Amino acid sequence: MILVKNAMTQNVYHLSLENSISELIDLMSERGIGSIVIVNKEQKPVQIFTLRDIPKIFSANLKDNKINTLLSVLRKDEKDLIKVKPNQHLIVAMNLMNQNNISHLPVVNKENKLVGILSMRDLLRHFPGIVFTDPLTQVNNRMYLDIIRAKIEKSNVKLCILMIDIDNFKNINDKYGHLVGDLVLKEIAKIIRTSIKTYDELIRYGGEEFLVILYRCDIKNLTSIGERIRNSLKKIKFTKYKNLSVTVSIGGYAYNSEGDIYEGIKKADQAMYQAKIAGKDRLILWK
Repeated sequence: MILVKNAMTQNVYHLSLENSISELIDLMSERGIGSIVIVNKEQKPVQIFTLRDIPKIFSANLKDNKINTLLSVLRKDEKDLIKVKPNQHLIVAMNLMNQNNISHLPVVNKENKLVGILSMRDLLRHFPGIVFTDPLTQVNNRMYLDIIRAKIEKSNVKLCILMIDIDNFKNINDKYGHLVGDLVLKEIAKIIRTSIKTYDELIRYGGEEFLVILYRCDIKNLTSIGERIRNSLKKIKFTKYKNLSVTVSIGGYAYNSEGDIYEGIKKADQAMYQAKIAGKDRLILWK
């Protein structure tokens, strides 16, 4: 398990509320820094400035050159600042970055004092593989498909493709909330992972879509594996939500190294939509 403290930078460039905006801009330009944390007298972070804030700074109508004034004009205050703790799971921090469209997170201790900073650039440098992992479900994401595409298309190994879509997922989010929807996605990913071989590929392809690539697989195995996954997912029980049930529609396609893997995925996707049209909760193979 990778924690925030394993990926954060401890030597943080920071300024106080009483420093000038000129110092802020000079520090960024002279040191080539992507982010500067603003702290109060207790060394608690109250805001963070990144390079994307520079245009806002220059366009702000300021009465003086103080960072404190700038925060007031830009309506940035401590309540808006998202922070993480050193012992939090790195995936939690990545989720916060993704959900809030930010690239930097101040790291604070138990007293809420600044101890480090976590940046997406550092994550990619220290843990390059993490960019290919879906932070919610912990399976590979769609970018990973580009990495294995060449390997698949150059090999002569027969493989099969499953496109799995959760039925009525929007209704689950609307009725139970997005946190429960996230719980459903994580549970489904876990069940699918345990239903296939360790060397098979599982990718979160879209919001509620999962792509499975089965190596050394023919059409007979495709049907049995697809049905096993479908039936396993129907058995999922949620203790706190007894009325919540999950079904999936699955499209399958037997790919015989005939070229572009994306064409094979497209055919599995078309078969999945046929399963939706036919009434959902079923497997249909592309013909």
